Amino acid sequence: MSRILLVDDSPHAQRMGERILSEEGYEVVTVSNADSALIRLEDVDPDVVLADVVMPGRTGYEICQYLKMSPRHRHVRVILTAGVMETLDQAAVARVEADATLTKPFEASALIAAVKPLAEAAEKDRAAQAPREPGTVARVPAMVAAPFVAVVDEEQVRAAVTVALDAAMDVMADEIARRVLVALATRKPDAVPDAAPDAAYPPAPAPATTSAPIEAPQAAPPAPPAPMAPPAPMAPRIETVRRVTPLRHRTGSILGLDISFPEPESSETESD
Repeated sequence: MSRILLVDDSPHAQRMGERILSEEGYEVVTVSNADSALIRLEDVDPDVVLADVVMPGRTGYEICQYLKMSPRHRHVRVILTAGVMETLDQAAVARVEADATLTKPFEASALIAAVKPLAEAAEKDRAAQAPREPGTVARVPAMVAAPFVAVVDEEQVRAAVTVALDAAMDVMADEIARRVLVALATRKPDAVPDAAPDAAYPPAPAPATTSAPIEAPQAAPPAPPAPMAPPAPMAPRIETVRRVTPLRHRTGSILGLDISFPEPESSETESD
């Protein structure tokens, strides 16, 4: 069964289109903007794209132009949709080579009548492009394709990066956790800083709060100047006294001085 990609920023239009087409047996994928549609093209691989021409950012005209200029999606049929109060630019419709146009709100018979023949034609073109023999690859005719940068902007790149990060988040978390565990396991014991000296003492309990307001303490009056201390008494001066031994007067001395020589010590003292 054919797959339909419905691009519309209106939740009501998404619900109505999905309900009508699902009841006819189509597989329907809905997105809210053109950037999401361009990202989902590869995994949805639709046969028919219904794109609103009035959306924030890129419009259905730009989606149609990209699909018609892409060799990978040349079998896709495009239906441009617009509300009752919105005007379809017929010149732009012809320029982007849209396959059909449709007015919202969707009417079941009109929507099915527009989608069914285009879905059948897309399936035939897809079968014609498929390899006829196992192991062969279908060749794409050489044609000038619009550069991809024509429809890629900052918002589309951001959306693609977000999808890639979401897919790789589990792997990144596991790798970061593994490195942290390895770093903790190889950390030296002496590298752990000692506990602070105040850690052994419990914190002082907080003062109990009372209902009465706490008044700010008044500033204490300045203290009177302290009296000057009396000067310390000076220590008495001590002078060195030299003791003089008086000379002994002997008769056998010269000029009254004792010139006797000391007697030699006894042999007992020497022997000792």
